[in-house]
Amino acid sequence: MNTVFEQFETSSMLLRKIELADAPVLFAYWSDQEVVRHMNIKPFTNLEQVEEMISLLNNLAQQEQAFRWAIVRKRDNLVLGTCGFNNWDKENCRAEIGYELGQQFWRQGIMAETLTALLDFGFCKMELNRIQALVEPANRSSLGLLEKLGFKEEGVLRKYERVKDEFVDLTMVALLKSESIAYKY
Repeated sequence: MNTVFEQFETSSMLLRKIELADAPVLFAYWSDQEVVRHMNIKPFTNLEQVEEMISLLNNLAQQEQAFRWAIVRKRDNLVLGTCGFNNWDKENCRAEIGYELGQQFWRQGIMAETLTALLDFGFCKMELNRIQALVEPANRSSLGLLEKLGFKEEGVLRKYERVKDEFVDLTMVALLKSESIAYKY
């Protein structure tokens, strides 16, 4: 593991490198139509797809292009989902945040707790100046969470990305380091 990609904790979660042993539980989430509805992937249909995705994500981390952590509940060591940074632009000190949880863990405050620590990690350990997210306008839950965390809407990018064979609008939201509150680092 490189120097930036390390595990860290919140009060109830451990964020660690995704392992091949996580594939069965991640398959349950990434094959769920509701979980992937607002992600830019189609529901996975077999375990091999998950294993390939884990290898891809870990390879991107090794190259310091993107980082994806497993969100693990400390009390029972259960993987609840993943989160991380995509498109890390070191020169411009920015990255895009992404995340998902298994449906049974929605609306329990898990992602707010997790992303608070992830944002702090990004600003302090990765030395980011800007963390942004591209969110489908229909994904009101995600937009509401990001707003709660201090992200500001910057506009709608019309027909910006091809998702599941159609072009979709994406809302650009961002949080600047100067707007955030440091928590741990």
